[in-house]
Amino acid sequence: MFYNSDEELKNLVLNSGTSIILEKNLEKLQKLFKNAIIIEDQTADGMQEVIDMTTTKATSPRFFIFKDADNLSVICQNRILKLLEEPKENYHFILQATAGEAFLPTIRSRAYIYAPLHLNTLETPPEAEKEVFETAKRLLVADTTGIIDIAEELMKKKFKESSKRRTFALSVIKTTIELAEKSYFKTKNEAFIKKINGLIIAYKNIEENGIIRLQLVGNLV
Repeated sequence: MFYNSDEELKNLVLNSGTSIILEKNLEKLQKLFKNAIIIEDQTADGMQEVIDMTTTKATSPRFFIFKDADNLSVICQNRILKLLEEPKENYHFILQATAGEAFLPTIRSRAYIYAPLHLNTLETPPEAEKEVFETAKRLLVADTTGIIDIAEELMKKKFKESSKRRTFALSVIKTTIELAEKSYFKTKNEAFIKKINGLIIAYKNIEENGIIRLQLVGNLV
């Protein structure tokens, strides 16, 4: 969801248990959510400390901002999964990030994602290499046959280093997610939400050495 002002963002977060805010400027969030607890320790112990701080009832809003949360490891995300999925009353968890697809699908499905709406944001194409962008546009609208063809194409793509094939595929998926999000906000077509969810799962699994073809076909078809 896009927001137009800081005040609008604050109201949105107050009505959300867990929020992913696509904002690079931590100081901006600190000013907006005064007295927020900033979580910088991105270790399992750091996550346990957060859990320990949220065992009591809160009678007024309490904000926890996870700095650069898109760098959280899968282990750390799993450690706080229940906390983020079922936040207690008056507890608000803010994941400061630049990439919403960096989070586990289970977290993303329960969190609200907020990004600032700048002039022409929805019309601005993603920043990506031409080949990545063109492949992403095809994947966005592909039917079952098209998805299978693109998956095969990505698997057979030639690179001097095999690891670059995975990097290319991840770039395509990330760009497709951005295109799908913009398309959804412009059209409100629920089909884009379904595709986004499948792309997120495929992205995380491929990032963790899953087979490109199987992940794309398995999660999008």
